[in-house]
Amino acid sequence: MVGVPGKYKGCNTCRSRRVKCDNERPFCRKCTDSGRTCDGYKRETVFIIGTLQDQGRCSSHPPRVVKSSKKGKSASSKGSQKLELVANEPLRPAWDDLISVSNAGRTYNIQNAALHTRLDQVTRRATSNESDGDDSGALANFVSLPTYEPPNVQPFVSQGDFQLRSQALVHLSPLDESHGDGSQMTTDSICMFLYEHNNSTVFNNQAPWRDPSIQNDNVRRLGPGAFRTFPNHHFFVRVFRHNAICTALLNRTPTFLESPEWKTTPWELHPKTLFDQLFDIIALLPSVLHRADRVFLAEASQHPQHTMARRLMAQDLLQNCLNIERQFDEWWTAAIHAANQNQSDMYWVDEPDGGTPGRGGGSSRVPSPSNTNTTSTSGNSTGRSSTTTRTPPFADTFAFPEPLTAYMCIYAWTGLVQLYLCIERLYWAAFEPDASGNMVAMPYLQSSHHNPAAAAALAQINLVQYSLKVREMVGNICRSLDFALESTVQPDMLAVPLFVVRQFYEEHVHVGATSMDPALLGMGFGLGIVDDGTGHVVLGGGDDGRLELVWCEGFKERLKRKGRDIAEVVGGRRWVDLGGY
Repeated sequence: MVGVPGKYKGCNTCRSRRVKCDNERPFCRKCTDSGRTCDGYKRETVFIIGTLQDQGRCSSHPPRVVKSSKKGKSASSKGSQKLELVANEPLRPAWDDLISVSNAGRTYNIQNAALHTRLDQVTRRATSNESDGDDSGALANFVSLPTYEPPNVQPFVSQGDFQLRSQALVHLSPLDESHGDGSQMTTDSICMFLYEHNNSTVFNNQAPWRDPSIQNDNVRRLGPGAFRTFPNHHFFVRVFRHNAICTALLNRTPTFLESPEWKTTPWELHPKTLFDQLFDIIALLPSVLHRADRVFLAEASQHPQHTMARRLMAQDLLQNCLNIERQFDEWWTAAIHAANQNQSDMYWVDEPDGGTPGRGGGSSRVPSPSNTNTTSTSGNSTGRSSTTTRTPPFADTFAFPEPLTAYMCIYAWTGLVQLYLCIERLYWAAFEPDASGNMVAMPYLQSSHHNPAAAAALAQINLVQYSLKVREMVGNICRSLDFALESTVQPDMLAVPLFVVRQFYEEHVHVGATSMDPALLGMGFGLGIVDDGTGHVVLGGGDDGRLELVWCEGFKERLKRKGRDIAEVVGGRRWVDLGGY
């Protein structure tokens, strides 16, 4: 009781463990750093009832039950032993599906996986590992998951910030087949992150020590330094980071993950991959989209100065978007260079017969995502055949040298689709008609800009070209999803690209015709592709996109089957808790 001398003042978890508590509110840091759930500081209310037999003397707490059996005591201590897994040197990137760890002098090769599920519907049944050949001493559980459903990433307006809860489980297979040093020859051991999160996020400009959302978010409260080692680092990289950034992207709300310390500190020990660097760039998009929405929602004022201020805001954001586009191009160049060093290409069109075209000839190449052509084929030096589903209108599916490359291309195209659609709308806002209904000429806006190089870059924007890029990148995402789904151990990562694709075909393809001044076509205005000769820009026709939406429904069913297959694997094994987040 706090304030009473001689009474234990720590949290209930430290009290049950009989260790010293640091008394930090609202949760004990010693518990959160070790992955335990802090039960707080609220004490159980005990009613003291005196009887005639006790003559008014009674204890405030029931007597302690002390086990006299030494055998039972040793068995209890063995069952409550915590499993400590340490990543072996040299440390590998978190996106590697296999990680080498050690426990009690033995080495395990563990496969990393993650699955979105309802944590409150997960059931457990305690068991012993001794019958399974595992003498780690940790208490194991049979885990049963609810029926898998793909996560709903549809954003919604809410006052609550992004929250993600996760439980890390590990299954260590018996060491029946091992090397002489005790390491495994098989990869049946699995480290599984079960998680769930909401689809809302909030943002404010308060200082970190005054932001109430930080106190309610365990990740932000712990800080980036707490995610440098396994398994915290793998949870942050493989589960939390991409879900938080994608939620912020779909909600068009800034995220704290764009700050430099969250881009560097968690990777002080583990190497950083190109996929991590890609998310460093994508983390910049929510802030730009948030500022762009303020320009879009601001009504055009009748006052010329207000109208000009709105145009200059749109022009400034356009320059920021072009800077982010250059970062995407630099990242893509680095990715192609890394693939060439491995004697491979980023992607290629998979052959129907399972064969792969040769890499020689020099005529086929993988273009930059901001300079894609209608169809790009590249050779495959690995000779890997694909059995991906071929469904119209995306029968010409893409193949990749490895699953991580497929993820990189899919998310690069997903981020660029959001960026290019924002550029199109900002361009319209920068050149909207004035109060008299006249369009603003390009030289008038250039003359008000103090940076000639930036004005020249804005002058080269061609919206018809951006429209073509967006349509092709959406198609490239669809051609890549089946390959990624076939080889993934985290099928939920494909839900966001699928949502972006579906949103595009629902909102941008079924537009029909848009009235437009024909003189603006030469300036590069419009979301359309062709001019029908009557002053309208036709965006693919009224029936375009229906077949693509049917394909999206079919892929969603395949995604559901993949998730249920992984859920069955989880249900057939014994699992040990690594920690909760």
